[in-house]
This record gives sequence, structure tokens and C-alpha cells, in this order.
Amino acid sequence: MESKDIVSKNLQEIALFRFSVIGPAVTNTYDAHSQNQFFRDAASKIYELPNGKKVQYSAGAIKKWFLNYRKDGIDALFPKNRKDLGNPRNLTPEAIEKIHAFREQFPLITGKLIYQKLIEEGYVKVNKTSLSTVLRYIRENSLKRSQIAAVERKAYEMEFVNECWQADTSHGAYIMCDGKKMKTYLISFIDDASRLILHAEFFFNDNAINMQLVFKKAIAKYGVPKKLLVDNGSPYKNDQLKLICASLGIIIIHARPYDGAGKAKIERSFRTIKDGWLHGIDWNNYTSLNELTVDFNKFLNEKYTNSMHTGINMTPKNRYLQDIDKVKYIPSEELENHFMHRIERRVYNDATIKLHLKLFEVPQKYIGQKINVRYLPHNVEEAYIFGRDNKLTDVIYPLNKIDNSKIKRKPIDYSKIHNGGDNNV
Repeated sequence: MESKDIVSKNLQEIALFRFSVIGPAVTNTYDAHSQNQFFRDAASKIYELPNGKKVQYSAGAIKKWFLNYRKDGIDALFPKNRKDLGNPRNLTPEAIEKIHAFREQFPLITGKLIYQKLIEEGYVKVNKTSLSTVLRYIRENSLKRSQIAAVERKAYEMEFVNECWQADTSHGAYIMCDGKKMKTYLISFIDDASRLILHAEFFFNDNAINMQLVFKKAIAKYGVPKKLLVDNGSPYKNDQLKLICASLGIIIIHARPYDGAGKAKIERSFRTIKDGWLHGIDWNNYTSLNELTVDFNKFLNEKYTNSMHTGINMTPKNRYLQDIDKVKYIPSEELENHFMHRIERRVYNDATIKLHLKLFEVPQKYIGQKINVRYLPHNVEEAYIFGRDNKLTDVIYPLNKIDNSKIKRKPIDYSKIHNGGDNNV
């Protein structure tokens, strides 16, 4: 990865970190008796950056982040100047992440064994990172065996709808499609308070794009949640999802690894779906996802959404409607903008960029520059260039070489493009 790409990723990490600090103020879910007290409480804490560095901020700085976010959204949390987050000496972010993963997977593992496994798997080198460095990081970040507390389990339920959603993927069976056996996956979102399945859909792939599509449909139908509880799988833990949630003002919470009980309500809904419908159907009758979806939605309407739920003593639909006045809806066009993916691309000398294996033609003034591009991943037929002021500057489309061959172009003066061009994008 180029150094500029690393810096860009660090800027994004800083913005997402800042949102994680102010998230309770954005969603009005803090426990303090006033907003200013929340800022003071937040300022009293020591935070750990994604790279492991420990920092502390003033109440004024945190309040400024909140006010900037309320005015201009997630874009206002990106640092104006390009500062690197920095790293703990001799430990890369990948090595730090692996240390936490080892501790989660093997609670009784020793620090020495963690160090050995880091070396064996290529995360650190003996001549660059010492055992004492790893042991120091484990000690300073409360990762020693004696510091790991048992997980406390208490039944809980949100007071109002859309305070917290849970999402997960369940394995389906195989169906015959175009003469091939295809495995299916059910991606589902459920509201904690009402147990309402907000949207669930079958796919042939369990990936981030399909998860985000289901998420968008759920919000379109039932409004914006304050929190989203998900697991640590790649569809649910990626930078684009973090940006989407931060843009919408949603706090994303990741359950502890290998901790199914942390998402009990979504897991229980999957069991209800399997026992009430999935295990009683003949999968050989289906030849497309559409057929499967039609029958699944029929089950949801007749057997789940409008049936008595013992956990809340009413139907999920009626429980949701109880708090309908608290639901925050969002216009469809605005929702599409929030779900756009954000990337950087360098423009080739032929005025094109590559996006999802497609070449897109961009205005020639951008040749040789890095541009900020946003697009909808499930419909890559157009994309959008944004300037550093986060304003839309151009709409771009896939390259059509045949049409381009019929256009008579003027010769390009590359010296003007590189030296006198627009460098503000």
C-alpha cells in the first residue's frame, strides 16, 4: 500500500474514532444528567486509538467534534491536515489486532506464547520486536490473564423501538438454480424492543454489499436506529459500514468473538424461522431466490410479524407501532447518499479510473491526480467525484470506447495538466 493510501486510511480512522466518542451525544443515549456533563465525563476517560496509542481529550475538543458533526456530518470529523495516527514502537496495527484476537480466542494463553505465535504467523520479527515489547502492550492494555474478567450476563430489553437493532446471517439450504446447486444465506435485521424483523432476504453470497443492501431496505421501511449490534465477520466489520453508520448517526457495536449469546434476539429469531418454516419446506421446489423470497415473506406476515410473541406479550407489529411517533424516517434520495461507498483513485493518463473491474471515464483535468469517488456498490453504473470540501464536482460513467472513437479531440498539453491544473480536488 502506498504511503498516501496509508495516510488517507488513517484520516478515516481518526474520523470514525471521533464519532465513537461523540456517538452517545449524537443519538442522545448518554447516562449523564446533561449534555455538558457528558462531555466532561467523556473528557475524563483515556481512549485507545485503533493503533493502540492511548490518548485523552478536553471536554471542549469533544464538544467541538459534536457541533461540527451536527452541522456537516461525518465529513466534519476528518482532520483538515494530514497527520498520521502513529504506532506503538515495533508493533504494527495488524500485530496489535492479532494480540487481541489471540486473547479472545484463547483466554488462558500466556504472553510468551502470544509472542511465539506472532512470530510463527509473520506478524512480528525477532530482530525488530522483542518479547518485552509484546508483554508491555499486554500489561498496559489490561490483556493479562489475571485482568480478563468473566463476561456478566443480564437479560435486557430496549425501552423503545429503534434504540437498538441486531443483525446477523444464517445458513440456508441449497436450491437448484440454472441447473446448479447453490447455497443460500439469510441476512436479517431485527429490532430489539419489538422483535420485529425489519428486513430479511436470501442471497447466494454472504458479503458486505448484500448486508448493506438489507440494512438500507430496513431503514427505508422502519427508520433509522440509534445503535446496531453485529458480530465480527467481514460483512459486518469493514470501513464502509463504519462510514455508513457514522454518516447516519448510528453507533455500531460488535459482539465479543464467539459470543452468540451477545446477539440473543437475532439468534432466537433464526431458530423461530427454522422451526416454524425453514425445516418444513421442500427446497427442491425452488429454482430462484425470488421464489424463495416470496414464500419467506408470506411466512413472516402470517406466522411471525402478526403473531403473538411470548417475550413481549403482543405481536411484533403492534409493539413497533406503539412507538411510531419516535421513529426517524429519512428521504430515499438522502438514504442513497448515506450508503455510497467512498474510495480514492488515481486517474490514469487516458483519463480513466478502475472501479469494480470497470473502467470509468473522468474529465481530463483530473489526469495524474487522486480523486475522491463515491458510488453505490450494488449498481455501479455511475459514480460521483467529490472535492476536498465534500461537494459534488462531477458525475462519471463507465467507459464506452466505441462512442469515444467517434469524438474528435483536441491535443492535450500535459504540462498544463500537471503544473497548472486544478489541484483542489
